[in-house]
Amino acid sequence: MAFHAKSERIVLAGPQRGISIEGAQALAPFLFELIPQWPVLPPMVSNAQPADNSVAPADIVVQAEDGHWRISSDHMALSDYSLDAGYMVANTLVGALIAAYVAQDDSLVSIHAAAVRIGDGLVLLLGDNGAGKSTIATVLASRGQRFFADDRLILNMAPSGHSAAPVGISLAVAPKLRLPLPSNADTVYRDFVAEHSVMTWPEMAVLRPGPEQAAGFGEALPLRGLIHLRRRPKAGKPVLTAMRQPAMVRILLEQLFAPHLGQQGELSACVGLAQKVDIWQLGYASAFEAAETVISHFNRGASA
Repeated sequence: MAFHAKSERIVLAGPQRGISIEGAQALAPFLFELIPQWPVLPPMVSNAQPADNSVAPADIVVQAEDGHWRISSDHMALSDYSLDAGYMVANTLVGALIAAYVAQDDSLVSIHAAAVRIGDGLVLLLGDNGAGKSTIATVLASRGQRFFADDRLILNMAPSGHSAAPVGISLAVAPKLRLPLPSNADTVYRDFVAEHSVMTWPEMAVLRPGPEQAAGFGEALPLRGLIHLRRRPKAGKPVLTAMRQPAMVRILLEQLFAPHLGQQGELSACVGLAQKVDIWQLGYASAFEAAETVISHFNRGASA
């Protein structure tokens, strides 16, 4: 199949320079629903111009033919997508964009986690797909905690001070929820989702919480705790227990993304996270009871 990409580029801000995306014009309406605050730069500042004045290669290339999409990037291994819905391709493009972002700075990594501010720092929620990260993060936001991420978060592993905790950086990516909502969802949560939904499908909703509920692009806070979620449908009340560092490191190795650092660099980053931040496991059945447990624990300033 012959693929093609239009020459026009979208250039988005990176930590060191612009990140250029070629061929994504058709996806732009979906893309900017997902990353509404990501700064857009003029095309000429995308990358340093080569000595021969030719156009620098794009960081990410989107190609399409008859509804079949391909996303190419040196920073992330991607597959072909036979999709006729632009949203799914745009969501994959966000992942490639985040990978290109962290590749510009050796102190940055990306982690597959939700994040919410509770008190003076961030609490990260870790777990496989379906563990409840997005639900609990948005339930916490509906209860007045500040939303930072529901799926991907940037971490600065080398903030000022050698012993300082890593810092989480929001890219203001819109949270996504599976539909229908849990049957035990209360009115407060249902109203929160209804008020902030900007795109909906029978199986999914994309939200855009306001600035009072969610962090803006580039907003940063130190990490306060890591929680590994274990959903147990027949469990009783949520139970939050301290974890041992080796167990958390194994989990982090599956969730942390920093190929520019190599395997040893990723391992060092995971060990550093587990050493510098309180680490917990949360067994739960109800996301709403789990959210109340997390708020109660961290508002007390409890530690292991």
